[in-house]
Amino acid sequence: MSTENEKPIVTDLDPNEEVNEKDEKNEKNEKTEKNEKNEKKEKKEKEQEPQTKEEILDLYKKKTQQRTALMNQISEAEYSVKEHTIVLTEIKGVDKNRRCWRLVDNILVEKNTEQIREGLTEELKISQELVDTLKKQLEKKNEEISEYQKKYNIGYTQNKDEKKDEKTEKNKKQENKNVGKGVLL
Repeated sequence: MSTENEKPIVTDLDPNEEVNEKDEKNEKNEKTEKNEKNEKKEKKEKEQEPQTKEEILDLYKKKTQQRTALMNQISEAEYSVKEHTIVLTEIKGVDKNRRCWRLVDNILVEKNTEQIREGLTEELKISQELVDTLKKQLEKKNEEISEYQKKYNIGYTQNKDEKKDEKTEKNKKQENKNVGKGVLL
């Protein structure tokens, strides 16, 4: 049974033909270029000092959002590294000439395990480099935010003792509500 909306399966691919895997590498390079552009924008923002409290807080929020975006990029890159590592360990002991399938840009490509291993190893190195550069950028962003907090006296007014008191009060209320719950007789 086939429907009109189904896409045909590509079957005329040569297993020894190199698939354009540069797209994946270019994506990662584009991410690093975007990060460099963001750094240039941040330098321009540093030159322009905020005048009002709203501007100060808006700029602070923007910096924390940028930090969050960096953290998300790091987690994505680390996930990629973990996936590549898992696949490489799984195909480590497999015969070099054995057929292997790989999904590249929504196309399932047949190659031998040696070709897949080489491609994955290269992508793993690129991903690890990306993680390292993003972590360095995150450190810079954290330093920038802490300097900004000190400069404009931005911080939390609640003391640690007050937080602990609130938590213990909440825990006591929860315990009183949960009395008798979850007990089997």
